[in-house]
Amino acid sequence: MESSRVAVGAMPGLPLFGNFLDFRRDRLGMQLRAVMSADVTRLRMFWRTVWCVGNHDLAQQVLVTDEDSFIKGPALSEVAKPLLGGGLLTAEKDQHRRQRKLMAPAFTPRRIAGYGQIMAARASAAAAALRPHTMIDIAGAMMGTTLDIVGRTLFDVDLMGEAREIGQALTDAMEYMIEAGMWLIPTALPLPRNKRILAAVGRLDATVLRVIAERRAALAVRADDRGDVLSILLEARDDDGAALTDRQLRDEIMTLMLAGHETTANLLAWTWYLLAIHPEVRARLEAELDATLGGRPPTFEDLARLPYTAQILDEVLRLYPPAYVIGRMAQRTVQLGGATVAPGDIVIISIRGMQRCPVYWDAPDEFRPERFADKKARTSPGYLPWGGGPRVCIGNHFALVEAQLILATWAQRFRFRLAQPAAIEPEPLVTLRPRGGVWVEVEPR
Repeated sequence: MESSRVAVGAMPGLPLFGNFLDFRRDRLGMQLRAVMSADVTRLRMFWRTVWCVGNHDLAQQVLVTDEDSFIKGPALSEVAKPLLGGGLLTAEKDQHRRQRKLMAPAFTPRRIAGYGQIMAARASAAAAALRPHTMIDIAGAMMGTTLDIVGRTLFDVDLMGEAREIGQALTDAMEYMIEAGMWLIPTALPLPRNKRILAAVGRLDATVLRVIAERRAALAVRADDRGDVLSILLEARDDDGAALTDRQLRDEIMTLMLAGHETTANLLAWTWYLLAIHPEVRARLEAELDATLGGRPPTFEDLARLPYTAQILDEVLRLYPPAYVIGRMAQRTVQLGGATVAPGDIVIISIRGMQRCPVYWDAPDEFRPERFADKKARTSPGYLPWGGGPRVCIGNHFALVEAQLILATWAQRFRFRLAQPAAIEPEPLVTLRPRGGVWVEVEPR
């Protein structure tokens, strides 16, 4: 595909502020402009140099080839610490490798198949609770459903009674991470925003630490593998035989709660939005579900026979990737294409920009699930919704199974008609949310 992009670009900015004000006003638009204009673009945020990458090969260099030359950017390594602690998302180098090894058994195909049974049951229960001919925020409904699933697959507990409080606490924490990440505000300062993040983290800790304590008490009586992630982490041992402490367990569970609940819910919210404005795609989805399932609820074993359902999710991940940007900070000088990245520089890989770039995609802004009829398209250049390299999302198969089961269950029973005429804008928090939710009318099929 043709492109007029240059290899290395630079975005003009203001004295002192550089590009900070533009980034604050419209960081998605700014990233997209950078990707369209150059393979790598130099930005300036006050005193710091930021490089925006929109080239697949350069992204692979950062994430794979030269991965050891980078660490997580300050937005995660510093600002996210109150929420995520030293969990998998923020851990570096040997510590990250250790933790990923300990967590890997929780995401084997056999375990995910077991989680699939829980996902299917909870998706059906949530669908049964919907009232036809009412108006709902389906983005909020997806948050509730995925939190229910996360609670049962991570902890084997019912979190629905705490769903509203947990959801609000996660939202407060993510808003803080975005705002504080721009300014690198220390959480120790007695500012109102800092007080909110500490209150939000305290609310989440109350749930997570309570569950850990209850399970340790149960294990003291007898071995108790409930088929959930916490069971595996409680039994995990390092090469030297050391078990995870309560604090380490808390950090890993908090990371999985945020990643496993928030990202899948946003993926599904955007899916329902796109299906509502593309009735021809919805009709083909319904035809596949009717022919394959014949009116019965889907199971994990059915997923291989629902290829178009999976293609829809792949295409939504391209247009609205929940993890829309990846940030790294250079530890040593790296030649990135024609750019010299110095130690301390930030590199942001614009996943959303790359996945909407005509260098890699025909009609990149159009919703075409058939792009992914060949499964090899998932590894095409310009498609990195789960990241790449040794830090590729450990829960990507978990999330896709969850999303496919919820989509199949709900689309089999309902259609959702948009209740607002205006296009829904993305809200770039830690993940890419639909701003204001997705309000729809529930119509039984």
